[in-house]
Amino acid sequence: MNGTVKDEAADGRCPYVRAYTSTGAHRDSDWAGPKGDTSPVELYTSTTDVFVDFEIRAIAC
Repeated sequence: MNGTVKDEAADGRCPYVRAYTSTGAHRDSDWAGPKGDTSPVELYTSTTDVFVDFEIRAIAC
């Protein structure tokens, strides 16, 4: 999974992407922040444990 995550709010929270695999594991991208910052999303998994879902999350930063 490749892309970019961008922090668009000055709220003290930094967004990142969490991707879930078919076995229930997860991978997290780097987070972006403060406001205006971007971070690449480069998440990898094996061909036997594919990504099945993802969400945008945030941490306090």
